Amino acid sequence: MGKESTHTDKVFSALADSNRRKIIELLHYQETTLLELSESFPFSFQALSKHIKILESAQIINKTKQGKYRILSLNKQALKSSLEWISFYSDFWNDSFDKLENLIDNDQPDTNE
Repeated sequence: MGKESTHTDKVFSALADSNRRKIIELLHYQETTLLELSESFPFSFQALSKHIKILESAQIINKTKQGKYRILSLNKQALKSSLEWISFYSDFWNDSFDKLENLIDNDQPDTNE
């Protein structure tokens, strides 16, 4: 398995959880600290930390130190390989549906008889 494929697998695995997708959504709008982020979730700080570690492992988020705080930010580039994979199959299905539509349109019985 190639390095890019392994990364894509980690990204999809990280995205499989709705809480992690919400974290990504929140970080899309602004950088924040783990403590500030925890206010948006009903579960424990420890549970949030586990989600953060999974997102870090997939390189979806970055954690930088500013004084005594850890600032979380979204690494949008990490999502690129997954988006390319989805786009490839989206294009495939759109092309297939276009071909099907053309077949249906060209195979209509003549209604002027």
